[in-house]
Amino acid sequence: MYRLLCFFLVFGLFAGCRGSSNRHPVPYAPVNETIYLNTPSAYDLQFVGGSVAHSEWGYRGVVVYRRTNFGDANDFGVYDLCCPNHVSHACGTLFLVDNLTAECPCDGQQFLLFDGQALDGSSTWGLRPYQVGYDGVALYISN
Repeated sequence: MYRLLCFFLVFGLFAGCRGSSNRHPVPYAPVNETIYLNTPSAYDLQFVGGSVAHSEWGYRGVVVYRRTNFGDANDFGVYDLCCPNHVSHACGTLFLVDNLTAECPCDGQQFLLFDGQALDGSSTWGLRPYQVGYDGVALYISN
């Protein structure tokens, strides 16, 4: 009986650890897109520090940022434009301030496009990232 009680106690503790506290607050939105870097609409992504936003992708839009020029997928960061602090608010769609930051109109919280992290403020989450593949010609964005 003691072993059975210990089993359920341990099982309950581990089951409780799988709660939603580790899930990103921005909901999952399927993305499977391709960007060819030689097109005029992707011109800014040919240079380090360039960014392109696509409002129709992701949960509230997606921004693609060129971090480096080493020739691999790590050159690019792709993030959802939904503020993780204001997911359910109408004001929670980020806008690009410049080619380095995006800002939440709800509270002015800014996020770096380089890595999606908050610059300052009370945000415990960074921006929701998307996976990137790169073959030298095109970016393949998915989740």
